[in-house]
Amino acid sequence: MMQELNNIRYGDYYIPDIRLLEKNKHIGRWGRMHRDCVKEHDPIWFNDLCLRCGLWTYMSDLNEQIQKPP
Repeated sequence: MMQELNNIRYGDYYIPDIRLLEKNKHIGRWGRMHRDCVKEHDPIWFNDLCLRCGLWTYMSDLNEQIQKPP
């Protein structure tokens, strides 16, 4: 899969127009607590989530699941 890369001119330089795929979602108390636990006890998985841009999505989904009534 090839994506077209656009550039933005800034003065005399062209800078790649790179955007994050992930939208900022709100993570609540439980998501932050789980993030800290994963960061401390499983740093390899934490780094993998960060590099794949899935950390905030995972934590916000987890927070939503916890807050839903049974």
